[in-house]
Amino acid sequence: MKWESLHRFVASAVLLAAGMAAGAVLQFSNTAWGEVRTGPPPTAFQSGSQLSVPILKEIAATLHQMDGRLARLETVAQKLQATKSGTQR
Repeated sequence: MKWESLHRFVASAVLLAAGMAAGAVLQFSNTAWGEVRTGPPPTAFQSGSQLSVPILKEIAATLHQMDGRLARLETVAQKLQATKSGTQR
């Protein structure tokens, strides 16, 4: 009986060692190898300052356009008012 238990212990130790060696040596086919590529971040995920700067520049350009148009309208209105006051006297 002592011989059988010793035999089982040695057999299980050999099988365990063989399994550990096979696991350390073998490469599994489900391992993925890849490389990391960095590209430009999507515009939908930009942070507040990155997203607001182009919008603020566009708003500033529109306001400059509106200022120019308003200045032209004011000069035309002043000329019309000057001609009306000159003809009414």
